[in-house]
Amino acid sequence: MTPMKRKPAAEAPPETGTPSDWAKLAALGALAALWALFLWSELVRSRTGGGSFCGGGGALDCSPVWNGTFAKAVQGMTAMPIAGWGLAWGLVAFALPLAGLTRRAAGERTETLQAAVRWTAAAGIAVVAIMLAASAIEGHFCAGCIGTYLIVLAYAAIALLGWRHAPSTDRARGAVLAAGSALAAFLLLLYPGLHTPRTSGEAGRSAVEAAAAAVPHETIDITAPTGAAAAAPSRAGTGDAGRDRALEELVASLDPGGKQLLADSLAIYRSSSPAMMPAPRALVGSSVAPVRITDFTDILCDHCASLYETLQTIRENTAPGSFSVDARQFPLDGRCNPQFEGGKGDDVRCVAAAARLCMEPSGKEPEFAGALFQRQKGLTREAVLEIGSRFMPKEKLAACVASPATKVELDQDLAAARPFDSDGTPIVAVNGRRGTSFGPFLYAMILTKGNPDHPAFDALPPGNATAHLH
Repeated sequence: MTPMKRKPAAEAPPETGTPSDWAKLAALGALAALWALFLWSELVRSRTGGGSFCGGGGALDCSPVWNGTFAKAVQGMTAMPIAGWGLAWGLVAFALPLAGLTRRAAGERTETLQAAVRWTAAAGIAVVAIMLAASAIEGHFCAGCIGTYLIVLAYAAIALLGWRHAPSTDRARGAVLAAGSALAAFLLLLYPGLHTPRTSGEAGRSAVEAAAAAVPHETIDITAPTGAAAAAPSRAGTGDAGRDRALEELVASLDPGGKQLLADSLAIYRSSSPAMMPAPRALVGSSVAPVRITDFTDILCDHCASLYETLQTIRENTAPGSFSVDARQFPLDGRCNPQFEGGKGDDVRCVAAAARLCMEPSGKEPEFAGALFQRQKGLTREAVLEIGSRFMPKEKLAACVASPATKVELDQDLAAARPFDSDGTPIVAVNGRRGTSFGPFLYAMILTKGNPDHPAFDALPPGNATAHLH
């Protein structure tokens, strides 16, 4: 008997995910977009003088990550902050599965969309890995970013693991669709990206450079009397047309956030009573300069590193003799600063402060401080001594760091900082009065020789003398 031939089994339809999968992915994409939008708004708030929900210092403070080397490089190259890219990813991660859910409900094929979703998930995982590596290198992990990482991982668990048996025939078209969607999201967000403020330090330095370029310091007479010597000191100009114009250019160049920072800085300065400052040990600049800036810094404070760069920028854009800098130490470690509780881990803050004091007699302290701030991320006790060995024999430096005389000098700095009642660094004083590290404020004080009531400041909004600024 001739055996009966079996009818060939129908080819199984391509696996394109259940409606539940598509809906979950769309929900996760929407959540990622909303969370990234919130983080972007917090970033803007922190850069314009406000605090963020994940600020306040510590290993999970967002600011060092948002303003770190990697984040600044991303924003510099793409005109978009990392949070903006998070929003772009969230929009794509939402739109693609939403389109897939719609097409599936209409009975249409979704293989290309599924491939695009998988490419989007893979890109998200790659970016998370890069961000974690950058955070590890810089020694900070952003609490807000961790929320984004968890959303991306949940998205990838469905798109990459749950759909691991998805057909591979449309990978190329899926990649093109994912890339095109990402480009569209980028172009949609480019305008707000271009208008996202930079860090106050960067923005301040740019404003100083712009004002100095408009009115070169060679044309400014630093010997001319200031408003303090005029008949009406609170309302008079500087007595020099060049300085008056430079101040007007400075104020005009600031965005609204920068104007508020300058106004708050001036309000803090006006409300401060002059403190009796100790005689400088290693003054940089003329001892008879009309403006003396005293700064108290901690070697691991990112705002202190920014202040160091700001003072360099101001020095390059002002005439010799305009101001001097008295650098002091204020390590945020209870092992050498009794104003704080005991420290954890490496005592690099204390060692760096002592090492900088040891460098003062040689005149190499400013250069040494710059080298330390450049290596700020991941700096250790041993690295401080190694960097210091470029300027002083390592054994001599180690002995000086441990000496009682160095401790006496550090205690003098801590005592000098006490009248300013600060909860962090940098602490900045201008002619003994509390100020801030905002570059335009310091540049304005140099141009006015310490007068906070120049008519150019009338264009500023009302200042807040209780603003939390350093």
